[in-house]
Amino acid sequence: MTTSQVDQKRALNKLKHDLEPFRTAIVSFYGLLTWEKQYYPGLVFAGISVMYLMLWYLDLPLITLISLLALMTMILDFVFPTISRLLFSGVNWDGEQEAKFEEVCSQMNCVKTNLVDWYEYLFKERKSTVFVIIISMGLLALAWVGAIINNLLLMYFTTLFIAMWPGIQDKDVIKSVKQKASKIITDKMQYGKNKMQ
Repeated sequence: MTTSQVDQKRALNKLKHDLEPFRTAIVSFYGLLTWEKQYYPGLVFAGISVMYLMLWYLDLPLITLISLLALMTMILDFVFPTISRLLFSGVNWDGEQEAKFEEVCSQMNCVKTNLVDWYEYLFKERKSTVFVIIISMGLLALAWVGAIINNLLLMYFTTLFIAMWPGIQDKDVIKSVKQKASKIITDKMQYGKNKMQ
C-alpha cells in the first residue's frame, strides 16, 4: 500500500469511528436517499418542500436563520446518541447494515477527499489567465441568475437535486429516461418514414 492509500484508510477509519453513534440513523437515511422503497422519493420531496415552505412563510433574517440552524444542530448532536439508543435499541445490527454503513462512510470520505482536492486546485495552485477568465465568467453568470431568480427558490431546487441525486443514480433513472426518449424518437421517425411512403 502506498502512503496515500494508508492515509485514506486511516481517514476512513476515523470517520467511521466518529459516526459510530449515528450509524443506525445514517443507514436509515441512506435507504431513504437511495429510494429503497417506492414511496421514499415522495417523502424526500414532501419533506424538503415543507421545510422550504416554512422558511418562506417565516421569512427569517439571515443571522436569525443561521443562529437557529446552529442551535438545532448543536442540540441534535448532543441529544441524538441518547435518543438513538432508545429508538434503535431493539434493532439488531447485522452484516448487511454494517456493509451499508461502510459504503456510506467510504462515499463520504471520497466526497471529502474530492472537496479538499478541488480546494487545493482552485486556491493553492497558480492558474492560467484563461482559467481565471472562464471561472470569472461562470461566477458572473451565476450572480446574474441569482439576481433574477429568488434565492430561496434556487436553494429549494438545489436542495431537491442534491437530495434526489443518490436515488436517481441508484435506480438508473437517467438511463431509463434516455432509453424511453430514444424509443419515442425512433418511433416518431419510423412513423414519419412510413407516412411519406
